[in-house]
Amino acid sequence: MKEIMKLLVKEGFEAYVVGGYVRDYLLGISSTDIDICTNAPINKIMKLFKGRGTPFKEYFAYHIEEDGFTYTITTYRKELEYKKNKPTKVEIAKNFGTDLLRRDFTINTFAIDKDGYLVDMLGAKKDLDSRIIRTVGDTFKKLEEDKTRIIRAIRLSCVLDFDLDPEILDFLSKYPHYLNEVSGDFKKRELDKIFNSSCYSKFFYLCSRYNLSKYLGISFTKIYDVYDKYGIWAQLETTLPLTKKEKRITNTINKIIEKGDIGINDIEIYSDEVLNNAAIILGKSDKLKALYEMKDMHSLFDIDISIDIMLRYVNVRNFKKTYKLIERNIMEGKLRNNSSDIEEFLRILWVN
Repeated sequence: MKEIMKLLVKEGFEAYVVGGYVRDYLLGISSTDIDICTNAPINKIMKLFKGRGTPFKEYFAYHIEEDGFTYTITTYRKELEYKKNKPTKVEIAKNFGTDLLRRDFTINTFAIDKDGYLVDMLGAKKDLDSRIIRTVGDTFKKLEEDKTRIIRAIRLSCVLDFDLDPEILDFLSKYPHYLNEVSGDFKKRELDKIFNSSCYSKFFYLCSRYNLSKYLGISFTKIYDVYDKYGIWAQLETTLPLTKKEKRITNTINKIIEKGDIGINDIEIYSDEVLNNAAIILGKSDKLKALYEMKDMHSLFDIDISIDIMLRYVNVRNFKKTYKLIERNIMEGKLRNNSSDIEEFLRILWVN
């Protein structure tokens, strides 16, 4: 990043790191996507970085992927017309301030100049401190011209745990059908980001409050707080394009849910992500932990008592110790290996 900035400045051009990378840096979030904005013409950018990346001249942009980072270098520009959520008429802008006006949300207008100083021309700091997602300029125009911004606003609100500006909420209440104009692939990518975050419950609240589900290609009743995104997708009916892996995992989770229980054989067959998600939805998380304990115990013989009954008396933390104690008492002839005697043993041991 510094090398790219220095090269542009050395040639007499302005250069700013701008957008989500700066926002994430201020929030303490790591990021690998870096946008650099400059007054250098695209032909000059292509010459300076020849052979290092890919030009997109129609957008005055140049992409470089190096050392695990993606750099997008763009000439200052104005986006005058949109069609199908993409700018179709783009012009060079005279200065950096004009370029910032084309951006989606105020918190994405932070910049860092060539000397490392923070630049804030549009009140980004105020909105970041207030933890609010607000559009740059007129909210209706900004969301109507590029409908992907609607779901991006929702995603940022969930992933960052920020509030949506009242004008965005008003837009959601009046124009949720605009989400029909966003591709299923884009919706799926954004929902994956939401479901991988810790605040996805906010997403389902917004879906219910503003009737968004049918426009996003999903439907749901109750959503459990699960292990990972596969557990969420397993709870949804969706027309969105799931991968073969996602279909396989979610179908397996639902197969176990339909069975209604998890057994010792299941932990030999299914992956942790399948079992943990199914266990949470079934309310069998403690049982799953106990099954994992049993798997590691290498018991000498079968004990005539179910895990479900044991968990009535023993918490998971003491499960392994108690199981070995039962096994030892049976081996020493102090306890008969039948369920009623073992349950009475547990009752005396842990209840009394």
